[in-house]
Amino acid sequence: MISKKYLKENKKAVIICGPTASGKSALGLAVCERFKGSIIGADSRQIYKRLDIGTAKPSARDMGKIPHYMIDIVEINEEFSAVRFAELAKVYIEQILGPGRIPVIVGGAGLYLEALTRGIVEAPPKDDEIRNELERRIKEEGSEKLHEELRRIDSESADDISPNDPVRVARALEIFELTGETPSLIRKTGHYSVPDVEFLWIGIDLPREMLYERINSRVDEMVEAGLIEEVKKFVDDGMGGILRKKKIVGYTEIIDAFEGKYSIPEALSLIKQHTRNYAKRQMTWFRNRLSPQWVNPLESGFHGKVFELIDDYLKRT
Repeated sequence: MISKKYLKENKKAVIICGPTASGKSALGLAVCERFKGSIIGADSRQIYKRLDIGTAKPSARDMGKIPHYMIDIVEINEEFSAVRFAELAKVYIEQILGPGRIPVIVGGAGLYLEALTRGIVEAPPKDDEIRNELERRIKEEGSEKLHEELRRIDSESADDISPNDPVRVARALEIFELTGETPSLIRKTGHYSVPDVEFLWIGIDLPREMLYERINSRVDEMVEAGLIEEVKKFVDDGMGGILRKKKIVGYTEIIDAFEGKYSIPEALSLIKQHTRNYAKRQMTWFRNRLSPQWVNPLESGFHGKVFELIDDYLKRT
């Protein structure tokens, strides 16, 4: 048994990361029950109110058993950034830390986790006029073309951003147009603030075939739970356009189906495909930028191995 005095004096937290549908939430709950923890969500979609089914939010039962933070904290028409996530998460970490209690950060938003643990420079807020023009160009010219433009301006940022990631390509160009400085220079010269906490990173590494099966099944379960009706409520409330701008997989495709771009079955097929692509990007991010200790949930005694890993970590001086 770890002494309460030790846990109070040694600020430690656990991060459970991995791709969507890999089982992060279930493992986070098990860890919290074993170590008297509280969960801080690191999901860039679950922060939004009313987006429940399509973001696979924790159930009311689970949130009743274990305290959860960073769920349902902003409206869909509000802006939210990795910087704001890091600021709020640091506050919650300090609130949770105490005798025999640990924060357990659970999520797949790599940028959020990186902002919290390594610090991030706050970039200028988005400019709708510039953003709309960049999005128009991406649609007409393709993200690869704008990525070439980014490389001419800032080769370091271009190396860090995939040509197939139009959101980050556009944001990098937007920052340059707003400030006249390259994003890589801003990152190097800005002020970074990180919490006075040590983190243990645990990454869930599920075989790709199994992960994709889980993703496909989860989408089917979401539909049965009322995903289409959830999206329709936003559209009926006149918020379909606002929701579309968030570009959240599972919502955008259904809005497109409502508008006649394709059928509902085609939309669901696209949701599965886009979610699989998203999961692949998440794994690439974690492997290239972060260094979790990978665990396989299919191995015998999986929870026991994770508990032992955390127990050893908490005992270290």
